[in-house]
Amino acid sequence: MTQKGIWLLLLLCISVTLQARQQGGSITGQVADSVSRKPVEFATVVLMQAADRKTVAHTLTDNKGDFRFTGVAYGVYRIGITMLGYAPLLLDTIRVDAANAAHRLSPRYLSTTTQQLSGVTVAGKKPLIELQDEKLIYNVENDIDKDNSSASDIMRKIPMLTVDADGTIKLKGQTNYKVLLNGRATSLITKDPKEALKAYPASIIKKIEIITEPSAKYDAEGIGGIINIITQRGVIGYNGSLFTNYNTIGRYSGGGSISARRKKVGITAYAGGNIDQSHNSNTISRQSLLPGDKGLLEQSTEFKRDNKMLYGSLEMTYDIDTANSLTIFGNGNISKMTQLMPQISHWSDSTGKPIQSGTNNSDSYSQGHGTGAGLDYQHKFRKPGHELSLVFNMVNSYGDGHTDNSQVYVPGTDSFYRNNTVFTNRAIVTQADYSLPLPHEQFLETGFKGTFQYNTNTATQEVRNKEGAMVPNPSRENIFNTTLNVLAFYVTYRFKIGTKLSVKPGFRLEQTHQTGDFVSTKTRINSDYLSPIPTVNITWQLQPMTSLSFSYSRRLERPNIFAMNPYVNDNDPYNIFYGNPNLKPSYANSFGAYFNKIMEKITFNAGLDYTFINNSIQNIITVDPAKGISATTYDNIGKSNSVGISTSMRFALTKKWNVSINGRGSHSNFSDGNTIRSSGFSGSAYFNTDYNFGHSFRADGYCYFYSGSPSVQGTSGSNTGYGFTLRKDFLDRKLSVSIAADQPFRKQRPAISETNDPAFHRVYTSYFPANTYTFSVSWRFGKLTTSATRNKSVIDTGM
Repeated sequence: MTQKGIWLLLLLCISVTLQARQQGGSITGQVADSVSRKPVEFATVVLMQAADRKTVAHTLTDNKGDFRFTGVAYGVYRIGITMLGYAPLLLDTIRVDAANAAHRLSPRYLSTTTQQLSGVTVAGKKPLIELQDEKLIYNVENDIDKDNSSASDIMRKIPMLTVDADGTIKLKGQTNYKVLLNGRATSLITKDPKEALKAYPASIIKKIEIITEPSAKYDAEGIGGIINIITQRGVIGYNGSLFTNYNTIGRYSGGGSISARRKKVGITAYAGGNIDQSHNSNTISRQSLLPGDKGLLEQSTEFKRDNKMLYGSLEMTYDIDTANSLTIFGNGNISKMTQLMPQISHWSDSTGKPIQSGTNNSDSYSQGHGTGAGLDYQHKFRKPGHELSLVFNMVNSYGDGHTDNSQVYVPGTDSFYRNNTVFTNRAIVTQADYSLPLPHEQFLETGFKGTFQYNTNTATQEVRNKEGAMVPNPSRENIFNTTLNVLAFYVTYRFKIGTKLSVKPGFRLEQTHQTGDFVSTKTRINSDYLSPIPTVNITWQLQPMTSLSFSYSRRLERPNIFAMNPYVNDNDPYNIFYGNPNLKPSYANSFGAYFNKIMEKITFNAGLDYTFINNSIQNIITVDPAKGISATTYDNIGKSNSVGISTSMRFALTKKWNVSINGRGSHSNFSDGNTIRSSGFSGSAYFNTDYNFGHSFRADGYCYFYSGSPSVQGTSGSNTGYGFTLRKDFLDRKLSVSIAADQPFRKQRPAISETNDPAFHRVYTSYFPANTYTFSVSWRFGKLTTSATRNKSVIDTGM
């Protein structure tokens, strides 16, 4: 399909949806104070199905205390009303049908209460884990460990996620996925997701959404799926928090957040900073397996960090009127990083006789900053869920630095060289989304998106000559410019079969144009391809609070520009890296079946998923037997597939004691159709328990196990851990103090990865510090604990 055809199809879909007739009933009413009889402004009014109290829509009362629901499908409903300082009110059932389509309720009066609401809503407190359509939701705000944890720490607790010893997060065993912050890409997370999530505080996170088979509304990029982090935002009145923590391995962080709303204006902001002065080490043992050449290379490396980062975000919303709102948002971060890497190498022949030994000091110094800004306009039509939104978002990042490399080899020569790097990245996103509720609980979504990225990288090298002067080395320049432009159109349509079966098919079409000019190697790429992305989600509501869902999604992995760069990085002369400019996009087809049940004391989720990938992009290691040098590059290896089972359960043993367990097991296969073939099992388990001793004192304990996972040429390292948290609240729960111990009886955590090849055997062991303690203090302030918003859709997609 041509680009012209795509836009004609988009215009046709929007034209059809705009002409769709709105049908259904209406419910209107007024909320007032029981004593003064004055209208109550900004009360939250929730429309729920009477049978299971499932939320259908919600709104806020206006300055006259009035509320209105229109386009209400025929059925039986109840209405709940909440407002800070008042007791919640649940109204009697209301039937909407052809004979009783319009309901004008008499005024409802709220009684004041001296008890402060604490996370109480009409439907009760949210469970820690929920399953909604294609999303698994972890409600971080209900986790008592959030004040002394990072986003990376919290993700150990979430089903289908595993966290390696070095902080690498895997979604269904995949490291290729999309990480979003409030539905958007940000400079902080895009640059280095692993390090950013280690530094990002969990205390300002409301919930984390795991979307393994996303609908067509979401970008197709990310084989594993999407991790969407939702921060605390959108309140009536104001609230906020301040936090700080210290970790005994050399990590410090602190910051604060605030959310406020006054009539039509809302603001959400957070800012923070962290310091990382942690140390770790690794060893490499590589033995040749070639006949007559059983040489052995042994290396040990120390990593000493001194990293500092400041970050912040600001979002302002203005409700122009009851139908239109405008949001302006911005974010930024500044970082300064130092990493010292002294390395010792020994090379011996098959008899054990030393061939060469040496030291290689690689000291990196870098600094950078990132900014993001955007505009979000939303128009709500009279019918709940009928909306149009327009978004513009721009993300910029810049960095520069240098690496000093000094090498001394015996026998051999001494050398000293400096690599200088400057890079800039810019991404501009424009997006339009339109949603339309249709009769009989049908729902249509459509929209388009344009993403335009431009990157530059200039790396030069200086070498110390015999006179001790630094002189340029033009042969080691690494200069490239790249662009990536993606145009996308999507449509989804949800309909019901009977009263319990909901079906949501979707289709997305993405046109990708990617260019790269690798100046130093005189290599150019010019890639243009069209990607059809079908999706479907089927949800069967077996009974209230019990559901079974099936989903399918096609996902896409575009070759990373650094994986395509043919420049040879030989900072470590025994282990070199270079890219492959001939990489092609990889497509994954992912299927899932998930069961979710929420009972009074137990929440249970279970899932079965299967993913197969064509032209899977994997890193490949080869060894030059003559020089003893291992080379790592990337290639499309043919096919891979994986089947996995995930389960999680949280239950209350008593009113004060909760236990949660989640685990995953999977089996993966890799094959290039020729000589490369591997397979294996992997598994993970996480156990958590918390106990409320009363008097605002709680304890939390956990342990986890990750077996490692198979790769194309071997296996990744296993990981185990355990720890506990003690927390005490003071001053009516406004002040919290906690101490967390991570593996208090272990000195360090080893993680072993192996690479097996007919020509060599390589063992890579990383050692991370254990026996660490984190001390945290947080302060919450404000006049409320419940939240609401005027500019969010009734159908919350998280985008």
